[in-house]
Amino acid sequence: MTNIWDPAIVMGDELAKEIVNIQFPEIKINAIKKIGEGFDNTVFCLNDEILLRFPRREIAVAILNVERQLLPIIFNHFELKTTVPILDGKPSELFPWPFLGYNFIAGKPPINLNRTERIFMIEPIAKFLKNLHSINFDELTDIDLPYDELKRLDINFRKPQAKKYIQQAIQKKLIQDEQKINHYIESLVEIKSETPLVLVHGDLHFKNMIVNEQNQLKGIIDWGDAHIGHRELDLSIIYSLIPSDMRGKFFEIYGNVSEASKKLAQFRAVFTTVVLLLYANDQNDDSLVNFCQENLINALND
Repeated sequence: MTNIWDPAIVMGDELAKEIVNIQFPEIKINAIKKIGEGFDNTVFCLNDEILLRFPRREIAVAILNVERQLLPIIFNHFELKTTVPILDGKPSELFPWPFLGYNFIAGKPPINLNRTERIFMIEPIAKFLKNLHSINFDELTDIDLPYDELKRLDINFRKPQAKKYIQQAIQKKLIQDEQKINHYIESLVEIKSETPLVLVHGDLHFKNMIVNEQNQLKGIIDWGDAHIGHRELDLSIIYSLIPSDMRGKFFEIYGNVSEASKKLAQFRAVFTTVVLLLYANDQNDDSLVNFCQENLINALND
């Protein structure tokens, strides 16, 4: 079975080193190491100070172009750190697509959070999203930002996909409460967002967050899905990450949203978490599987 995260090109340390040597001869390479793979990019750390992202498939080229234009304009809106492009790699005989180098944010994505650590996430996430969703479009006039062409919040469109992914997860024995998730997905009805359009991160889940050794949130990465869309897409992180009885604290900081918006954000949280659960299982990463299972239970709780 072909997965949506399967790469067209697999990059290794030596090839990445050779490409950087050719295109950026002024950089002395002391160390280069692959530190991660996402759905769209292979990620390397260069000299413990530069993050390199090489597309794994052609669709990611457009994603990098969004980051190239957007991040230098908006990064100073946030207390949290975010990556900003500092190297602009070109296509070559060694690698057919452009790539980018960014400032390196020390830390790692969270793969285990206790209740207290999840609660401590509330304030920084709320402030980050409040600032992001308040950015004036006048600042973005020179950027060719897309709208939501993928129907990310369209329940009628996404529900059949969600059911397919849920059944795959059930067949792989990854779902801990089959009855609850089946009841949830079967009872879903169309919800239309009535919120104004804003700038959204577009792919805000735990793998695109950076925490320190104490699991304190320090940065937000991977902005390639940023677009003009509806805030519920980003608010989905609250339903996967924040304990259900503490979500009110988030909205006290961020601002109130309607019950319909909350239901739409919850749907996106369930959808994304099931996909991440399948990904974690495919990577044979038991810690990641367990974390996704915890997040899915959280997302299904009102």
